[in-house]
Amino acid sequence: MPSLREIRGRIASTKDIQKITKAMQTVAGVRLRRAQERLFSARPYARKLDEMLTHLAAQTADEAHSLLTDRDVKASTLVVVTADRGFCGSFNTSVIRRAMEHTREASPELGLICVGRKGAETLSRQPHVKILEKQINIFQALEYDHAGEIADRLMELFNSGQVDRVEVVYNEFKSAGQQNLVLEQILPVIPQAIEEDPLFSGYQYEPSQKALLDDLVPRHIRFQIWRVLLESNAAEEAARMLAMDNATRNAGDLIDELALKANKMRQETITSELMDIIGGAEALR
Repeated sequence: MPSLREIRGRIASTKDIQKITKAMQTVAGVRLRRAQERLFSARPYARKLDEMLTHLAAQTADEAHSLLTDRDVKASTLVVVTADRGFCGSFNTSVIRRAMEHTREASPELGLICVGRKGAETLSRQPHVKILEKQINIFQALEYDHAGEIADRLMELFNSGQVDRVEVVYNEFKSAGQQNLVLEQILPVIPQAIEEDPLFSGYQYEPSQKALLDDLVPRHIRFQIWRVLLESNAAEEAARMLAMDNATRNAGDLIDELALKANKMRQETITSELMDIIGGAEALR
């Protein structure tokens, strides 16, 4: 049984930890607000661009652009987006678990591109997992150029015929208390039929269909990767803020429990000393 001094030491150390988790919660809250602003400003453009490209793909032949070509899948690539740091609950483990499940379900020719230190470190230790590239520490100063670099690499793999499909798994930000695990296809662009409209007679291209697709399709892929990184970044900070809030509350509960135990031991000690004094006084009579 621990002594009163040991219990008081545990209370002091737990209070120190509580201060740290409270500070981390505050920092995560500030970063979350910044990440939300960037995400909410990018979402409308990303969604409209995706809607336009998928509708456009439905109106054109696969041969109109190489990134629209739907081929038989012999090899594929999965982009796994995790965080560079921990202390964010199940944020990383849920993505890694889904990536491992997809690896077992997919064809043997599946390569991974890991974005984030946690996913790269865990998946690199797994047998029969082929990692093509690692992008580490980009979330410390996330910029559009990071997304462009990843997207250009994916388009290079697809255009060269090394892969026939590209997918991405990440946490989508919903709210400060909720993130959705998403697995979606990036390449080739999936066509989406336009709702029947008697006034719609097809697209007209200026200067030409090829010139527009050569500009819009790569831009679409780059911006969708950018949106994915922003979604994951905001979801990470939200998960960390929630995890640190839970840790702070748990530390408070532990402090209360230890304080109650310390008070009981102190009362027992005082009672024992009083009994000794009373016993000694009775013996002197």
